[in-house]
Amino acid sequence: MALKITPYETVIGARVEGLGLTAPPDLAEVHALEAALELHGVLLFRDQRASPAQQVAFTGAFGPLAPTEEADARLPDQPEIFVVGNVGDHPVIFSSPEPDGPLEWHTDHSHRKEAARASLLYALEVPPAGGDTLFACMYSAYDSLPPKRQALCDGLRLIHSASGLRDFIEEQGIAPTAAKRTTVPDPPVERPLVRRHPLTGRKALYFGSRVSVAIVGWPDNDARAFIAELTEHACQEAFQYRHSWRAGDALFWDNRRLLHAGTPYDTQGTVRLMHRTTLRETEPIR
Repeated sequence: MALKITPYETVIGARVEGLGLTAPPDLAEVHALEAALELHGVLLFRDQRASPAQQVAFTGAFGPLAPTEEADARLPDQPEIFVVGNVGDHPVIFSSPEPDGPLEWHTDHSHRKEAARASLLYALEVPPAGGDTLFACMYSAYDSLPPKRQALCDGLRLIHSASGLRDFIEEQGIAPTAAKRTTVPDPPVERPLVRRHPLTGRKALYFGSRVSVAIVGWPDNDARAFIAELTEHACQEAFQYRHSWRAGDALFWDNRRLLHAGTPYDTQGTVRLMHRTTLRETEPIR
């Protein structure tokens, strides 16, 4: 079956058919998927049956991978696999335990010196309800701002820090061991609020609802209020794609132009287990 990419009716999202994770894509397929990733933001591969090594090889065809820094979240003998879920002694959970709890919107690794340009998340086991992933289009978020607001955002620089994520985890009472994981020294990094996509030059907002902890030159209270207001605008439903997982699903998304957040699920009575591979950012963020 030839490679087929079918967009969804939402502002972002598309389904990929004719290609799976069990073998690396060839050069033509890499180019087609890179273009689709920028155009649609997030790509779905259904009904996958891939080993960790196959997932690593597939993702690695697009560029260098980021190893998993946290030893207790790393798959043994496969350092490129980040294990996400509520299994084992060191769960990785970033969603509120409350059904109506707050969402932690972010783009992967924005708080690290080396950011992530794309991520691939493969579902091995999913709960019968909840545990969805929401994606929001930061092209749409920027484009819909009034011109004066765009000009303001164009000139702002934000401080990203793992301390914001740690605070969220502690406030929500999520997996105490996960909170400990974020205490490893990770110096804050400064990023522009608005970045241009390296493939198109198109502008997108680039921040996190909790990982962005300050605005350069602003009082803390004003910065927190601005980031909260911006999150409400940027992550509104009109800009979203919501993915309800099935075992065997794999999502490939562009961290350069999307934010995402996990929704609550029953972490005590159900299992959510996923493997993530992460492509390192190879272009300047500007």
